[in-house]
Amino acid sequence: ATLVIASTLAACGEEKSAPARGPSEVTAIKVVAQETPVTFEYTAQTESSQLVDIRTRVSGFLDKRIYKEGSLVRSGQTLFQIDKKPFEAQLAAARGELSAQQARLSVAQATLARVKPLVEQNALSKKDLDDSVGNERSALAAVEVARANVMTAELNLGYTTIKSPLNGLASIAK
Repeated sequence: ATLVIASTLAACGEEKSAPARGPSEVTAIKVVAQETPVTFEYTAQTESSQLVDIRTRVSGFLDKRIYKEGSLVRSGQTLFQIDKKPFEAQLAAARGELSAQQARLSVAQATLARVKPLVEQNALSKKDLDDSVGNERSALAAVEVARANVMTAELNLGYTTIKSPLNGLASIAK
């Protein structure tokens, strides 16, 4: 037990000193009155006052993009071309249907022209006249529907060429 106390007392007697530090470095600046220009920088995004969103009126496969993105385009300039072949086929079918309905109308008108005098002579019944008049009106209505289908097919074919509605800078095609 004596040995432990002696070594503890011997350790208390030793003093360890920390290494000496020099003075701290300080940077000094001389303040001088002067005029300094004030500048401001801002992040911004510009947008046209006439933003036009051009969309297709018919769906189909895009054949060509004719303009260059970021270039100046003129009113009426072609921008895109959609594949015309399916729309040309629809137009041909609509024209064929119109021809068929016009032929049906001609037959109905000829039948009505033959039935009228026979009904007046009591050679045919009034029902035959009514049927002939109904067939003619039905054929006339079918011709009008077929004409409307031709007009629709022509419009759709025209919509395959997409043109610029005004002068301006073209942006990105999405």
